[in-house]
Amino acid sequence: MPQFQPDPSSFGVLKDQVVVLTGGANGIGLEIVRKLYQAGAHVVFGDIDEAACQTAVDVLKSDISSSSGLSFLRTDVRRYEDNLALFKSAYEKYGRVDHALSIAGVTEQAGKNWFDPKLNLSSVAAAPPTDLVDINLTGVLYFARIAAVYLRQGNDGRARDKSICLLGSVASFKEQGGLFVYQPAKHGVLGLVRSTRKYFGAVHGIRINTVCPSATKTRMATSAVEDIWEGQGVRLNDPRAVADYVLTLTSIPRDPYVGGVTGLAVFVEADKGWEIEKDLDRCSASWLGEEMSRNAANIEAALASGTAWSE
Repeated sequence: MPQFQPDPSSFGVLKDQVVVLTGGANGIGLEIVRKLYQAGAHVVFGDIDEAACQTAVDVLKSDISSSSGLSFLRTDVRRYEDNLALFKSAYEKYGRVDHALSIAGVTEQAGKNWFDPKLNLSSVAAAPPTDLVDINLTGVLYFARIAAVYLRQGNDGRARDKSICLLGSVASFKEQGGLFVYQPAKHGVLGLVRSTRKYFGAVHGIRINTVCPSATKTRMATSAVEDIWEGQGVRLNDPRAVADYVLTLTSIPRDPYVGGVTGLAVFVEADKGWEIEKDLDRCSASWLGEEMSRNAANIEAALASGTAWSE
């Protein structure tokens, strides 16, 4: 599995680029906003925590001398119209959108186990909340759909690099016991990248990637999570390091180790990154068998980008 190196020296190409992102008020998202603003990008970010958004803008404008734009919109990613308003705000302000980063997310909370053993024939009749799916998957689908339209505006000749990056998780591809709803939602994020990477490139001229971090020092990492990771000798990610991987995928269309920077999934653990998708394909015969690997490859080639049969 090839190690994927972040390249902060590439962030300079984002100067004067217009970037829209969700989840920008805290954690990884806030670090992304900070680094984008430092690089001179025009940033329009959304978050449901309006007070934290305003604090972020005030602090960054005070700490960083920049002529670029920095603004926010209160955004509930569960609402299609909120995602739409975020892109519309950026487009009306700057006349284009260059890159879109879906960072907002939440995880399971104690006492909200979908499969609680205390459930009985009476209590199971009440439908559980769907916020984890709505935020971590449906909201990401909304975001990607709208981004595909806004990013391609004014880029008919494809002269400008356009990209989408979605925040996945180690739970996108590795078993994470107890994350009963978060994990299938994050599987869906990786599935979205896999299903659109050829189509977005062929039809829209847009790159799409995902960063899949292990536990990271944000509000989502409870003391119990930290104890489990550190008990196994695994250091939690620094959110600044995860931000570097997101922005590297955003700023460079090609990488010397993995080639074209689209359709990639970069796993990040203890601040180190590895691209998992290309090696997963290369070794498919080892885990799928020669015949089934060949059949799967042939079907994938026949489906191609999906344009021939899905429209």
